[in-house]
Amino acid sequence: MQILSVLVRKIKTFFSIDNKLRIEFIQAFIYEGMYRAFILFVPFNKLKKRMGKHKKESVETVDIEVYKEARHISWIVAVTSSKTPWESKCLVQALTAQKMLKKKGISTTIYLGVRKEGNEMKAHAWSRCGQYYVTGGAIRDQYTVVAKFAN
Repeated sequence: MQILSVLVRKIKTFFSIDNKLRIEFIQAFIYEGMYRAFILFVPFNKLKKRMGKHKKESVETVDIEVYKEARHISWIVAVTSSKTPWESKCLVQALTAQKMLKKKGISTTIYLGVRKEGNEMKAHAWSRCGQYYVTGGAIRDQYTVVAKFAN
């Protein structure tokens, strides 16, 4: 019964927000599902074509309005990724943020990095718009960049 009341509360909250924000949450949810499926079922060589130009970076100087939009999309992706019934980890989040910003005409760069942890290799992805790290940037210094893609 408690699960049902939590679900009802979340649905009420979702429908109480304005339409523009609601549409952005729905878009993020759909993109996260789409990119998760791509990661699971599509070879990386085909996926990387959707990530932008290999070995290129977007500009590091953008105006304040672009930063505001990047922060807004960062928040939407973070909230939505925590609510998906599938894993929406770093690469899914980076691809989703890149897609949402690209639709607004904003250029981003996705970075792929690796590090060795004991006998294991760990991977991480993060995205950048201007000098702002939209997704995954908090731990980027722990990884060595092995690929970058700009749109």
